[in-house]
Amino acid sequence: MLGAYAVRVARRGRPAMPRLGASPGSALLPGPVVEAFYWSFHAPARALVRLGVSPDALTYLSLGLSLACAPLLATGRFRSGAALLVASAVLDALDGMVAREGGTASRAGAVLDSCLDRLSDAAPLIGLAVFYREHPAALAIPLVAMVASSLVSYARAKADAYRISLPNGLMRRHERLAYLVAALVFGPAVPSTRLTGALPFPITLACLALVAGFGLAAGLRLVQRARATLAAADAAELPELPEPRTTARTGGEHPRLLRGGKATSAPL
Repeated sequence: MLGAYAVRVARRGRPAMPRLGASPGSALLPGPVVEAFYWSFHAPARALVRLGVSPDALTYLSLGLSLACAPLLATGRFRSGAALLVASAVLDALDGMVAREGGTASRAGAVLDSCLDRLSDAAPLIGLAVFYREHPAALAIPLVAMVASSLVSYARAKADAYRISLPNGLMRRHERLAYLVAALVFGPAVPSTRLTGALPFPITLACLALVAGFGLAAGLRLVQRARATLAAADAAELPELPEPRTTARTGGEHPRLLRGGKATSAPL
């Protein structure tokens, strides 16, 4: 996939991908990798449009595969769970493309996709939390990762609702999925270590800790940036309040306050 995309860029230049923005990657996931995957999905999306496949059907099927991976992860079958998670991610990427290619994109479909994405994000992390239930410290890591994932997605959703442009940053959904899949595929190669003792699959847990830590930091940063932008916008829209003006005290009256150009006075 990466090779095919490199050949395409060399021959015809970088394709226009406005939905990815100017810099789709991050410090931890290179932009060309994200672009290569996104570019490779366009041909299947056009084929699905010709077959008459509904975008909503792809959304529901993506959710079903994500939910199905939870019991696999809970019972330690990480690589089987990773396979379902990859299939779910592919379908989730295709549903929006199919909607746009087929001219059926709508706000109703976007709301459905966004809401079901939160369930899809939580399912594998819940499965991992069940797997690590006998190790309280380890159990906390997938739970924090789940909170961090929701925080990043919700902060970006609220920013979009208020028409705020936020930086790309770390731990967007495709990046979280990439690290999670990598953790599930390569983690079983090291079932345990002397350092971690009876704790199973420490590499998987270390990758989850990365997602949890960086995700939480990224989410809090997005919230801070969104609040600062909204506070500046609110301050710019507030009308300027005139300063009270006074005259010298005369003949048993308080200083006159000028309001709206008219003098008023209050008797003692």
